Amino acid sequence: MIYSTIMTNILLVNPSQAGVYGKMKPPVQMHMGLAYIASVLENRGNGVEILDIDAEGLDAARFTEVLKKRKPDVVGFTVTTPTFSSSLELAELVKKHNSGTYVIFGGIHPTIRPFETIQLSYVDIVVIGEGELTFSEIVEALEKREDLSSVKGIMFKAGGKTKETPPRQLLSDLDSLPFPSRTLFKSKVYSYPDALYRETASMITSRGCPGMCSYCNANRIFKRVFRARSAGNVLDEMELLTTSMGIKEIHIWDDNFVTDKKRVLAIRDEILKRNIRVKIAFPNGLRADFLDEGIMRALKEMGVYSIAIGVESGSEEILKKAHKGIKLERIEEVFHLAKKLGLETWAFFIIGLLGETSETIKKTIAFAKKLNPDIAKFHILKPYPGTEVYDELKSLDFILTEDYDKFGIHTPPVHRLENLSPRDMLMWQKKAYKSFYLRPSTIINQALRIKTLNRLKLNFEAGAGLLKTLISS
Repeated sequence: MIYSTIMTNILLVNPSQAGVYGKMKPPVQMHMGLAYIASVLENRGNGVEILDIDAEGLDAARFTEVLKKRKPDVVGFTVTTPTFSSSLELAELVKKHNSGTYVIFGGIHPTIRPFETIQLSYVDIVVIGEGELTFSEIVEALEKREDLSSVKGIMFKAGGKTKETPPRQLLSDLDSLPFPSRTLFKSKVYSYPDALYRETASMITSRGCPGMCSYCNANRIFKRVFRARSAGNVLDEMELLTTSMGIKEIHIWDDNFVTDKKRVLAIRDEILKRNIRVKIAFPNGLRADFLDEGIMRALKEMGVYSIAIGVESGSEEILKKAHKGIKLERIEEVFHLAKKLGLETWAFFIIGLLGETSETIKKTIAFAKKLNPDIAKFHILKPYPGTEVYDELKSLDFILTEDYDKFGIHTPPVHRLENLSPRDMLMWQKKAYKSFYLRPSTIINQALRIKTLNRLKLNFEAGAGLLKTLISS
């Protein structure tokens, strides 16, 4: 293709989370990463469309129809480890329909494994790291028919060779980004975990976390560097959501919102100053070691009603091996304070971390019941490529498969441990859920939490899924 003007047909794709199109429930929220890239492109005059495969229920035939109708100049995919295969299938369809269309892969998996990704015959360019400015510069270079070597943070194919450009520095001024283009998401079926209201939106107010957790791959993009939007910029977006879009609830998906305590207080003050009335939740988790009484009171004052905490284990030994950097006693203090302030609590636990045994899992179950959060999630570890725990398990020959389709959050274990088989982990996961939820006090609490029709619907669906898991063989 030859371009003499601004590209008007750019397609951004959130691929299927399932191996089979249309066989999975829609994702819980809009993909903010794509929404930010779209907003940057729109600001420079490009025409952009977003396709969310699962949310829109698109199969291969319907995706092909979109390609024929839109005739995109560029198709960009946001790719994680479990969506790698489905992304490749869609990329093949793009090239089959028009071999001249540029296919760009970005996201956490291509960032971690760029050489593997660029070698795929259907991929032209790989974005390494944050995508907003990089994607925009790629499009500009293609429009001007310039060499892509000037674009930092990519791998690309040229003249039968693979080239890599110097790395791109992290964006220092997040306020410089336009607000995400939410209106490009066409599906009406998005829902948000445990939300009180149907009118809920996602926000990201900061990037990065200083933590060193062995199972987290976010630091491969963000380098453990915390960067944040200013309080004024955050509140401008909140005001837009609540006044112009009718949003009643906001879910903040930062890696760790409370890293900068002064900023938390500034956001609290600005919310009160502008009289923004909105419910706020943190379903992605907050680090307990950053939560003191002053900060938690500030969260309550700014409209926060629900917080999630990544507890991970009830064993001090396991937490130490995972570089969690916190003691169980401190976690208990945070949950006690949250309940004192009237905050709903979620607790996330991981089964299958290095050093895990039946005894440490028993400690985790006991600790979960002692904390007694409103919601407890017991996930089996997924050792994603690029994480420290993946490298350690790989060196021990404990990784059982490199089939990326099997790395989804709800797929069976992909690793074993010295004292635990995959079957053992699944058995203990089921025991954990039964032990926590099949208590009279928990059942009563779950009923009392149903405060709105939207939460009734969401909890009925979640409860049905949990019940199916508990009674399955």
